[in-house]
Amino acid sequence: MRPVISVIISSHLRVVVIAGTVILFLVSCGTEPPPPWPWWTSEDSVAVRAELAKWEPVMTTAYRFADTFRLGISSKLAYQDSSSKTGDTLYKFAHVLRAWVEPWGSVHDSTYDIYQFGVTVDTVSMNDTFCEVAYRDSMSDCRVTFEFDSLWVVGYRPDTTIDTTRTPPETTIVYRVTWTEKRGFANPVTATKTYSWSAMRKLFLRLDTTSQKRSYRLCKTTGVAISTPTSEQAPAITRLIMSKPGADDTFFYAPRADGRGLYNLRPLDSLYTLHTNEAVTVTVITKTPDDTTAEKNRFFLTLLGTKSDITTNAKTGQAQVAFGPADTGYHHIYIEVLPSSNLLYPNADYLSTVWALPVRVIP
Repeated sequence: MRPVISVIISSHLRVVVIAGTVILFLVSCGTEPPPPWPWWTSEDSVAVRAELAKWEPVMTTAYRFADTFRLGISSKLAYQDSSSKTGDTLYKFAHVLRAWVEPWGSVHDSTYDIYQFGVTVDTVSMNDTFCEVAYRDSMSDCRVTFEFDSLWVVGYRPDTTIDTTRTPPETTIVYRVTWTEKRGFANPVTATKTYSWSAMRKLFLRLDTTSQKRSYRLCKTTGVAISTPTSEQAPAITRLIMSKPGADDTFFYAPRADGRGLYNLRPLDSLYTLHTNEAVTVTVITKTPDDTTAEKNRFFLTLLGTKSDITTNAKTGQAQVAFGPADTGYHHIYIEVLPSSNLLYPNADYLSTVWALPVRVIP
């Protein structure tokens, strides 16, 4: 019986081999073989860089540094100035005239961009391809300079209390005001703070299959958020509202199903759109500070390189903007939020949050 079984198995194998050969022959005659994997080469990267170079003036965040903070802030000593954790002398601007940013380092360095190539449909030929770019901006050793003509100076002394109800007795030291002075200067003087920041946006480019040479076309973009030095320390923006007669559009930080997230990857032709000379009201709302009597935010809007103070109250900034006939194309509306302490105390860390909302301006 063993030889019979062997013959039967061998016959089946011959049938399978013959059938498989016929199928492969038919397939090879009817279709082109798929390209080697991976399909992208250095030529794809060169093509992506060429397309990004066209958009760099629009996509980088350099314009938020293009103008001066016009401040004119006068301050008084407040309750929070009456004690100190360290006893170090307190300095506080009494009258700030203006402030300006001096950027250093690189705004956009393409060597830090990350390319992710892929296939948009599940086909054997893999012709419909794209590249998603993590587009990175950064600035190192930025300097913000404050010009002022008067300064508060506060000195402290240790105030020691001993709690004898505890075993062992507990000693607490609180530094309280012992003297204050307001210094004026014959000519304005300056103080400088330094900081750095980095940001990232996503860009979506599709392979142009109609072109004879390898080329890509930018199709989608996100907005940009910059937190200095970190999102935990910087003021937190909760929403940005763009209002036109009969329409309010609210944007949040994270991607959303309705597309109203700053980091939603949106087609260029479906970005927030304005007609030339069309007025839109921009409102930005923050969820900090908690104690608005002790601390407030200052809000600034940068449009086409011009920075304006749009502060309404401690948690809100608002302004009306419009683009002129010469401004058609793609732009950003930059909203910047800074705690007032950032602008009043020369020794306080520089904190800020910036949202850059991409918009499309049409005739």
